[in-house]
Amino acid sequence: MNKVGIMLDWNIIQHGINGKKSYERLPYYVEIGRELGLEPVFFHPRHVLSNGKVKGYFWNGSRLVPRVVPVPRVIHNRVLTGDLKARQVIRSLSKTQLVFNGLVVRDKRKVHQMLWKNPQVRSYLPHTVPYSRDNLRHFLDRYRIVYVKPSIGSVGIGVVRIEREGDHYHFISSQYRKVLSRQGLIVELARWIGNKRYLIQQGIPLARYEGKTFDIRVSVQKNREQKWSVSGMVAKVANQKNKLSNLARGGRAFPLETVLRESFSPEQQKEIIERIGLAAIQLARQYESYYPSLADLGMDMGIDGKGNPYLIEINIRDQRYSFYSAGEMAMFKQTYRHPLEYASSLMRGMVPSIRKSSQ
Repeated sequence: MNKVGIMLDWNIIQHGINGKKSYERLPYYVEIGRELGLEPVFFHPRHVLSNGKVKGYFWNGSRLVPRVVPVPRVIHNRVLTGDLKARQVIRSLSKTQLVFNGLVVRDKRKVHQMLWKNPQVRSYLPHTVPYSRDNLRHFLDRYRIVYVKPSIGSVGIGVVRIEREGDHYHFISSQYRKVLSRQGLIVELARWIGNKRYLIQQGIPLARYEGKTFDIRVSVQKNREQKWSVSGMVAKVANQKNKLSNLARGGRAFPLETVLRESFSPEQQKEIIERIGLAAIQLARQYESYYPSLADLGMDMGIDGKGNPYLIEINIRDQRYSFYSAGEMAMFKQTYRHPLEYASSLMRGMVPSIRKSSQ
């Protein structure tokens, strides 16, 4: 069988060596790989040796076991927490191997600017600007709901939701809530942000389920034809306390149809799902125009009360567990299948121009 590289975080490899589970379902890679004639080689960038080989790890049915092998020609980059050395290795590998989902700019503001350049996707993008006191005042005057979030971050860490109510503002974070005057809010945010880079984003009046707002995780991946396709959609309902839908911050995942059923007719549900899928694929294509190695994205999308789709955030390393948490096992497994089918197509010689994105 052809070997395919699956580059994972260090702690995921360590869990596998000890036979412990993680959000990465290693047996799925092996099972689906076997169907496609592929043998997964799991490794972290630190495992790459200087002689064109890698200390790879192979699943033996219960845990990962090591074996030194040549570096696979095709590699799926699933590294979430890359230090400088790891990034250097990934960059070097991308010059000689076919590494998909390579290195990208993680700054949310820069990603927004890349997407905004395409007029076809602008209607999906909430108003977003760098954080400054002047920009904050402008947003507070213009929008009832405003988000202040780190330019680089994930799983809701550091995010603040601001809701205007009369002359006061609700400051809502994963750590605490406060009701403040306008000046008190400005002072509180200055303490919260410090000298970190933040951005300000228009809050979309999201549709609700059982009185709570929800957004939608959309897995957008390239398939065996090397075309963007939707592998699954799942709803994430916000935690009432901190208003965050991230599962790591108390949000809950549900099948999308369950959530849509409360507010939309069957015909409307079908149209909404189609519109979300179309938007996600258009956004993926625009992002790919800057980073051709992209092939596996997790998008957080929102819809308003009329079903209009909006992009909240693009995740380069979708952890996929929203699908598992919602019981959407077919979708969950599909998120593993499509990248392996894409890898198989690369091995068959259907080679796109993916290298320039990781230089």
